[in-house]
Amino acid sequence: MTTESSSKKIFKELSFLESGCSFFHGSFHKGNEENILGLEQFPHSIDAAGLCICLEGEGTVLIGGQSYRVQKDDMCVVLPGSILHIIEKSNDFKGYIFGFHSELLYQSNIPSATPLFMYIKENPCISLSEKEQDELIKICDVIQKHDFRKNHPYQKEISNHLVATVIYEVLGLYKEAKVLKQQPFSQKKIYYHKFIDLLNRRSGKNMTINFYANELCITPRYLSAICKEITGHTATESINKHILMNARLLLVSTNMTIAQISEELNFSNASFFSQFFKKYEGVMPKVYRENNRFEFNEKKILI
Repeated sequence: MTTESSSKKIFKELSFLESGCSFFHGSFHKGNEENILGLEQFPHSIDAAGLCICLEGEGTVLIGGQSYRVQKDDMCVVLPGSILHIIEKSNDFKGYIFGFHSELLYQSNIPSATPLFMYIKENPCISLSEKEQDELIKICDVIQKHDFRKNHPYQKEISNHLVATVIYEVLGLYKEAKVLKQQPFSQKKIYYHKFIDLLNRRSGKNMTINFYANELCITPRYLSAICKEITGHTATESINKHILMNARLLLVSTNMTIAQISEELNFSNASFFSQFFKKYEGVMPKVYRENNRFEFNEKKILI
């Protein structure tokens, strides 16, 4: 788990590969604990998948660009590439957190470009019954016990299957919640969601449409046409939106200089970055930093 700050990082990065560990063991955290996993200081880019169940108390968490008010019996699911920040928590807060490295998610052989996965990305928080919480925590505890068996000849294979079990359990909870109206995805929609997934995993850096089209093995023109048809915006507009989102967060949550932010987002120089930012935000980066703080529009938890 990486917690050291760096001017070269968009955010402090939270991962689960320290000392060769692929799992962050299930653990309980209380409201009087300071800076849980370092997530209360400022937003982190998450190179992992994980969940947090609120067992007592309440709090506010930022996932992506949206904040959620979580209370007792609520669960938040975080997927790789998300921006995560714990805004505040009550003194009586108690939560159960479990996570694993993104590589295990991709090795589970469960397609991520499905209606349920896309729905979870857009709606990361739901409410659970006490029975559902207990069953999920029991499964996570089994994984934790297995992770200590370092010398088992098939540890990797067992880990992959156990991760798949957790994923299917979470997918089942969303499906049973009866909040998802599944619709078959066309090939165009699959391309679009894979494009958005790539954007999230690349942290919205300044990459051209050609990069994403090549990754998807389609032409830039076709990718832009797909985005236009589905969202009304071109692929370039979607890329710029992600770059702008990360630029805003960098400006208000780090002490990086404008030049460092420009370099991190892969702009050729600070002047070009400033022109880009002013074009879409209406003010120069320095002015935005001076005048803004995090402003969150809380969303209700799905029930």
